[in-house]
Amino acid sequence: MKAVESEVHDAHFTVDKQNISLWPREPPPKTGPYLVLGRCLTVRAAVVLLTLVLVSSALNALGPSPRPADPWFMGTVSDVKTSARLLQGRVDNISSLSSEIKRNSGGVEAAGVQVQMVNASLDHVRSQIQRLEISVKEADARLQKLTSSWEEVDKLNAQIPELKRDLDKASALNAKVWDLQSGLGNISKMLKQQNDILQMMSQGWKYFRGNVYYFSVMKKTWYSAQQFCVSRESHLTSVTSESEQEFLYKMTDGLIYWIGLTKAGSEGDWHWVDHTPFDKLQSARFWIPGEPNNSENNEHCANIKRSSLQSWNDAPCDTELLFICKRPYVPSEP
Repeated sequence: MKAVESEVHDAHFTVDKQNISLWPREPPPKTGPYLVLGRCLTVRAAVVLLTLVLVSSALNALGPSPRPADPWFMGTVSDVKTSARLLQGRVDNISSLSSEIKRNSGGVEAAGVQVQMVNASLDHVRSQIQRLEISVKEADARLQKLTSSWEEVDKLNAQIPELKRDLDKASALNAKVWDLQSGLGNISKMLKQQNDILQMMSQGWKYFRGNVYYFSVMKKTWYSAQQFCVSRESHLTSVTSESEQEFLYKMTDGLIYWIGLTKAGSEGDWHWVDHTPFDKLQSARFWIPGEPNNSENNEHCANIKRSSLQSWNDAPCDTELLFICKRPYVPSEP
């Protein structure tokens, strides 16, 4: 009996998370993968089954009717049956454990697939994190560049008031320069006008209020005098104001000069030969009292006869007298 009991060992097992271990008495360290553990349990189950077969064969060899009076034999049979029941229970436990191991093996495989998927996701997340880190570095570089640009803008903004002051000064100077240039232009025009007038005066012309006058030193009939003036791009003078009348009679110095007033060819109406409109009422005060009298019905041309405001006189046009030519002053080309 003791020999049988010494050969029979108690089977122990534990379930630690997904690791299942089987050992004789004392639990060994938890090592080895699930596949090795399953194979060990299968081998041990086969050994137990083989032991049961051997026991059953031994009982059958003893015969159907052992001696009831042999107590040792009966105790031995009872012990063997008890051991067989224990072994059968352990076999059943081992079968259950094997099924559980198979189920857990499927879960482990599924967990392995999930782990692989998680690892792939982690790799993807790592790559995204790397790209984000690169983007953050680039954004930081751009931010630093923008910050530097803003600093430059602040410096330029600080210079704007001073630039405005300089611009105001430049505008004021420009206005002064413009005024000086304008004044210089006017001075240049005046100098040129004076130069032109001096040249005309050297040729016998006199300047008065925008017109120049030529006082002849030779005598001609009224018609010949008009032809001479036309050849000088002028006409016998007209008189349109009291100031002009005063200028003319003072320049004649008491000598008689033909002017451009005539009524020849106009049916007895006085008119200016340069086509200036003749104001009869205004001009009435320039005639010598009693003139024009058209003596002998032959006095159709006028002259200045006295050194006074009332100095006009009518006379025959074929009389030879000094004469006055007039033309507008036109500055010469630069």
